[in-house]
Amino acid sequence: MITKKKCLTIFFKDVIKEIKNLFYGLVVLGLVIISIFWTFNMNIIDELHNKLIFYPSKEFYSSPEVDGIPYEEVFIKTPDKQTLHGYFFPAVIDGIKPVSCNKVVLYLHGNGQNVSTWYMAAAELQANIPVNILLVDYRGYGKSTGFPSINGVNIDAHSMYQYLVQRGFNPENISIYGRSIGGAIGLELAGRERIKSIVVQSSFSSLKDIAKEVYPILPDFLIKNNSWNSIETIKILKCPVLISHGDKDDMIPVHHAYKLYDAANEPKKLVILNSADHNDLSSCFTSEYFNALKELFL
Repeated sequence: MITKKKCLTIFFKDVIKEIKNLFYGLVVLGLVIISIFWTFNMNIIDELHNKLIFYPSKEFYSSPEVDGIPYEEVFIKTPDKQTLHGYFFPAVIDGIKPVSCNKVVLYLHGNGQNVSTWYMAAAELQANIPVNILLVDYRGYGKSTGFPSINGVNIDAHSMYQYLVQRGFNPENISIYGRSIGGAIGLELAGRERIKSIVVQSSFSSLKDIAKEVYPILPDFLIKNNSWNSIETIKILKCPVLISHGDKDDMIPVHHAYKLYDAANEPKKLVILNSADHNDLSSCFTSEYFNALKELFL
């Protein structure tokens, strides 16, 4: 016979069991909610980064052909199945005469426009230095497919580098010229691959540093600390480094150049362009600047 006491004991055991099951269920539900919220939050942060950093254009304004510049149109596949479009400029002297050269510069452009405007910057380098140059749009820019993101453009730069290696260039003959965010992308690439040298032109010490300066009210949790931390990356490089910046740059202040230079290993060189702002550099280039580039590239 089941006594009243035994009935109560069985009842409370069942109640305790149900409470435990409910507790475990709530814990699992809580973890699922946190996971969903965290993923959603990270997606928002990634999207915010992309909107604040990248300003791609699909419109084409001109081409090297219009200016009589020798070039080859190239399309590069990335590991995540994007197609990048750009130009390969063979080394020339006097603007048009082909010259044999086994050195090449990977030109990583800034965050706006596309190769239809940036090719003139590459042409200006070639007018002073007879070296091959590869200029390619990141994903989402110009004729390149996809949408730009920090991780995506890092993959793009690596794909450009691999294209040059597959084309027959020795890694020790590949230099990087990174302009603005291209400097951060270039440093990321140089930290993972063998290169001849790198030029960091008008770039920042870290994404977090420049974000706090441009958007001072932006909460810290919205800035990924591990994204383009150039001042840490540059410390591990062993190749020659040139840091250059305009002293009137009001977009990325010149103190970023000094911080990068101080953190870099020897051999290194710092060239400050007098009266140059962030976008108008060419009128401020000097013979010292081009001589320094020539030493690095050739």
